[in-house]
Amino acid sequence: MEQPKTNLFLVGAMRAGTSSLVSLLSLHPSIYISPIKEPNYFVDTLPPNYYEPSRFFNLDTYFEKEFPKHMHIADLVKEEHYLRLYSMATLDHKYKVDASSSYLHAPGVGQRIKTYNPEAKIIILLRDPLERAYSHYKMNCGLGRTTKSFENLIVDEILQYEQGLLPWHSYLGMSFYKNQIKSYTSRFGNNVLIIHLEELIMDTTKEIDRLTSFLGISNFTNPVFEKTNETRDLRFQSGFYFLKKIGLKDYFSEIFNANFKGWLFNNLSVSRSNSFVLSNETTTKIQTIFNKESSL
Repeated sequence: MEQPKTNLFLVGAMRAGTSSLVSLLSLHPSIYISPIKEPNYFVDTLPPNYYEPSRFFNLDTYFEKEFPKHMHIADLVKEEHYLRLYSMATLDHKYKVDASSSYLHAPGVGQRIKTYNPEAKIIILLRDPLERAYSHYKMNCGLGRTTKSFENLIVDEILQYEQGLLPWHSYLGMSFYKNQIKSYTSRFGNNVLIIHLEELIMDTTKEIDRLTSFLGISNFTNPVFEKTNETRDLRFQSGFYFLKKIGLKDYFSEIFNANFKGWLFNNLSVSRSNSFVLSNETTTKIQTIFNKESSL
């Protein structure tokens, strides 16, 4: 018998609460969550600045020896791997979830999902575009991907945008929503649900009721939307950036277990401030761009 297809796609946006929503969905008996939250199977090419696997990680080894160990993200290419992710789902699971946040912006994904399963349901989580971009930036700082200031990076991206050269996976690019949403609504129609993070936080009960009605499932028991994936500021960011660039971070991750790494990270970092400062000129330019690219 052919395995039922994945039929619920939480497509992003990145840093808009997808991990928190997945945690909530995982509590419902009718929903099966993939052991790899973001398999990125329908992305043609996943750029290195979006996902950088350890040099010691191998997908074949994972599926042979470690599956179904939970992972946040991977870059699946083989159909057999994607099918394996959902092999533990039962007939009680009305929905099987793929929560790859790259799907909202990566080119061609909407059509690939439509070809794969025309009856799929799509959930799109949105966040204030500037707040999302800043959260994205702080995440990359914490991962050792950049030491540049937010202002300098945004100024560079504004120039790329004006030249028509802005990558989809940039800070600004992943805060563009208008055309990205249209690529799904034009294909899936009423099978698309849009949720705003700010509204989900302010009135969780109302938004979860919208979600259960959209999915046609029973209510959650005492639903709580808890913020996860909090970004923290490293005390020695430049040093961490250097260690990552020379490759020592992979060795460190391979040697020490997750509990020790979590303890060390918490002791070498502090909770970040949600505030940021941009020059008036940059703020004006970026708001003009978002009014064009992100307003719904």
